[in-house]
Amino acid sequence: MDTDSLLRVAREIIVKVPSCMAITVNRGGDANARVVNVKPPSEEWTVRFATDLRSRKSQEIERSGRLTLAYQYDLGNAYVTLVGHAVINNDVPAKLANWRPESYRWHPGGPEDPNVVYVDFTADRIELWSSSHGVVPDPVKGLWAAVLLRGASGWRQQTTFPP
Repeated sequence: MDTDSLLRVAREIIVKVPSCMAITVNRGGDANARVVNVKPPSEEWTVRFATDLRSRKSQEIERSGRLTLAYQYDLGNAYVTLVGHAVINNDVPAKLANWRPESYRWHPGGPEDPNVVYVDFTADRIELWSSSHGVVPDPVKGLWAAVLLRGASGWRQQTTFPP
């Protein structure tokens, strides 16, 4: 399957998943995962979501600059993992422009609260597996997933698919 097809499959999977796991790494090297509600990635594979500046998630993103978003779609026996860099954004006009009414549940102070920030994430690695799309490993040839890496000239496959 070519790179553009794999990117299309990844998007098809992600839009079916209402929330994903946001995974960060603490100073001790342990992974911390929590559920976040995000919109599907933009055409550039960026994601923005609200969080609290005082959260462990914010602190770990600020320290490492890295984030992993993992989407599991059980009905399709599929997953997509986005790995990339993230920054904490406390720009009030950006918060106002991206605010969703349902966010008041978690952030009652609203978009002007200084503890409400956005995580701006950009994927530079995409991993996926999808039985319904034929993106699955052949156990005889070894377990693998489709891996795409973003380079200066765009996305390229890291994984060579079996014939």
